[in-house]
Amino acid sequence: MRKTLTIIAAAMTLAGTLSACAYRGGDIGDPVVRKFYWYSFLAGDDIDEHCTAGMPDRFRMVYNGVYSEQVRIYQLDSLQKVLSVKVVGSGNAGKLSSDDLLGPWRAEESKIALDQETYDRLVASFKGDGMFGPPPVGLRLPSQSFYWTAASCLNGSYHFTAWKHPSDSFDRLVFSSNLFALDTTAIPVKAAGPVPFDPQRADSARRGEVTDFTLEVGPRGLRR
Repeated sequence: MRKTLTIIAAAMTLAGTLSACAYRGGDIGDPVVRKFYWYSFLAGDDIDEHCTAGMPDRFRMVYNGVYSEQVRIYQLDSLQKVLSVKVVGSGNAGKLSSDDLLGPWRAEESKIALDQETYDRLVASFKGDGMFGPPPVGLRLPSQSFYWTAASCLNGSYHFTAWKHPSDSFDRLVFSSNLFALDTTAIPVKAAGPVPFDPQRADSARRGEVTDFTLEVGPRGLRR
């Protein structure tokens, strides 16, 4: 079964690297959608496009727990106040079937309705952690590392920022604990820590069988 997953994963990689196509909506939990729109989704291009005065506040936080192992996506808006959670892992063989060969890479999902007090407390933690302040321009975010990104629209203004491990700013984050506490997917969080060198993955990367990438924070979103 593991060999089958490896073959399918390699085929997905050969079909094309992660693309910078503009995300306009769609299920980012679908591995094909992620492949074509991940950079744009992460930057919140769709949030930026519709962020004008009078529009609902929107928040998109992504935890990169080493991209090939775990990614957690949290989305929320001021209108519905429903926290949407999607967790993508390295591939769940139990979800493989002849009807859905990409099933192992589809996200596990949950939605949590928030009361006003919980919503306000969460947004306050966003503000306290500097989510709406100046971005760390030039910060590089390797896919095989731990970091948070946040794209948002607050009071008609678009914001994007990021925090990378190891750093004091990453360690001081409060919103991360708040989100993890609300998460009902029952999938354990991959805790940030050292990422050991993996010679097998490095060899696969040289052969083009896996895709590693590095993003960089710009003055407005991600540099691409």
